[in-house]
Amino acid sequence: MGKAEEGQLVIRFAEPRRPDYQVEFHGDVRIPSSEPGVTLGGDLYLPKSPGPFPALVTLHTGRKDGLGGIAARRFLKYFAERGYAVLYVDCFGIGTSGGLPRPILDPGEVDDGVAVVEWAARQDWCTGSVGMWGLSHGAMTTLAVASRRPEPLRAIFPVMGWTDVGNQLVHPHGLRGGIGMFGHLSLYNIFCSLLPPLRAYDKQLYATLWKERLERVEPWFVDSWRHAPGHEVWSERRFDPRSIDVPALCVAGWRDLFCDVMIDAYQQIRAPKRLLVGPWLHSFPDVSGTEPVPSAAMACEWWDTWLHGRKMTGRGDKSATYYVQGGVGRWVRSEQWPPEKKADHVFVAACSGHLYQSSRIGRSAIVVTATRMSDVTVGALSGLTKHPIDKFGYPLDQHEDDSRSLSFTSAPLPEPLLIAGKPAVRLLVAPETTAQRCVVKVTDVDERGRSTLISMGTVDLTRPRPAGELVAVHLDPTCYQLPAGHRVRLVLAESDIPRLWPVASPGRLVIRVIQAAGDYVGLAAEGYGGLAATTLSLPVCDPETLTGVVVPQRDRVSTRDVPKDRWEIARDHLRGSVRLTVAKEDRVRSSSSDQDSLSMRTHVVLAVNEHDPAKARMAASGEMAAETSDGDQVAVRAAIDMGTYDANVVAEVVVNGKQFLAREWRLT
Repeated sequence: MGKAEEGQLVIRFAEPRRPDYQVEFHGDVRIPSSEPGVTLGGDLYLPKSPGPFPALVTLHTGRKDGLGGIAARRFLKYFAERGYAVLYVDCFGIGTSGGLPRPILDPGEVDDGVAVVEWAARQDWCTGSVGMWGLSHGAMTTLAVASRRPEPLRAIFPVMGWTDVGNQLVHPHGLRGGIGMFGHLSLYNIFCSLLPPLRAYDKQLYATLWKERLERVEPWFVDSWRHAPGHEVWSERRFDPRSIDVPALCVAGWRDLFCDVMIDAYQQIRAPKRLLVGPWLHSFPDVSGTEPVPSAAMACEWWDTWLHGRKMTGRGDKSATYYVQGGVGRWVRSEQWPPEKKADHVFVAACSGHLYQSSRIGRSAIVVTATRMSDVTVGALSGLTKHPIDKFGYPLDQHEDDSRSLSFTSAPLPEPLLIAGKPAVRLLVAPETTAQRCVVKVTDVDERGRSTLISMGTVDLTRPRPAGELVAVHLDPTCYQLPAGHRVRLVLAESDIPRLWPVASPGRLVIRVIQAAGDYVGLAAEGYGGLAATTLSLPVCDPETLTGVVVPQRDRVSTRDVPKDRWEIARDHLRGSVRLTVAKEDRVRSSSSDQDSLSMRTHVVLAVNEHDPAKARMAASGEMAAETSDGDQVAVRAAIDMGTYDANVVAEVVVNGKQFLAREWRLT
């Protein structure tokens, strides 16, 4: 983290205020769902005071007695101690909530969220003002409910969520997804759906409900497999963030799978708003292993303003606070995102593999083609940034993947370059192209040749378009400073494993490029109209226009309790194959126990051979195990075997070492 300079701004949420209240806990409060006669189960954290208080609602599939609810307790209690009635509610069909689990982002799920907000506002302990917040699925429900505009909802705090489940999570960019949705999230969904009630009073009241549910549940995997990319069901589960008209504090991570989504939502929300973006994977900023910040304190300030009515300087602003990646590693603030642009630095791809910076002065263009046969093993080095992983998986050196792709590299930069915004690539795809998609990456190449991923984007090339049409690809937003002497690299490939499922029949990527330096005239003029070659445009910001910010050092998250976490890439150069392994283990304990009360382990392997990519296979397996309050040992075990054309899912529930239930789903 960079040192504070004289005159730099100190973030106001750096020093959280002390707790104001003791907290009393009310387990399994019953709340009407959107379906008559069916109730949802919620845990209520209430300040010990006559009240009333503004309410804060989280609606989540990470059940309240599971990993999601237990991990969130520190934040639930934190808000309650500072004057809020805090509800953590199980989604329909999950935990102690009635009904069968809904498909991910089913419209009924949003109806339930509206019902919970309106119910909370009517309670004696509530002032009538309600806020909504959550991480991941909780952020998605927060944004979706806000788009419905329930009258009591006054402000929101979404952390790394999404707005279009089909194109942003299940099938990224309309292409078959990989191990993120079909491995990690699918296992977690099975565990949450099938695990029996764990707390004593829950077990007594809901054992029958759980047994009835076991026979009828359909996992997210099955729903996602049956509805291919582009299926109409995904449009039914999409919502428009432009409909949100309540104040929003949006949180994104530069290395999170929903970075683009969250920043886009922030830009489209029509209300006072703020943005916080750090170099995080998919985790709550306060507990991130990299650059943790006290976002809960920032949220409390937000709630105080919009729910309690306390004054905040600049309450109508659109400011953004974000981390500058690259060698500098510092926090800055601007009046909005993206900050004011100094210029677009435009580079042109050349057949020699060079990336030339454009100029208005040059010879008449000589355009030729550059071509590369696809390598289906590319993508492994990009890390797990596009997966719901919270502890590990930052991108590795991209050099080997770059060498297996169509790449173009600039000369060393004469001065530092601060990129702030969305890089854009204009591909001139030649008619000879047989590749089905193009994954575009921009990297930072240092003096030793190490290649660091800056940003990426993907485009589907199978959609009909006129021959020779420029294909615009907008990459993920970023803030990254390239030092002087480093080079910019543009990388084009058809594959991006394990984020996207490998194509069964890889093709050839053929693009139009210039023949040599100086072959192009007027590249920077008229919005690139009439270009006849592939270009890269970097939005460059003047560092002097950004206000430096000092963020307090936070305790780093210890990893000594998770020794079995593993991310492994094994490449067999003789056979032309790659095997990716991601093993993860999480353990949490209840506040009343010194022992681990709940554990989850997952193991996902994807194997791909460049000579026969149609036979790519993913094997995902895992277990969620717990000890109930009365001493029963319970576990849910699941395994997924997925190929290009078929899949098989099995699950079992084990109680005290004996199989209680077994289910199987065969899909083709």
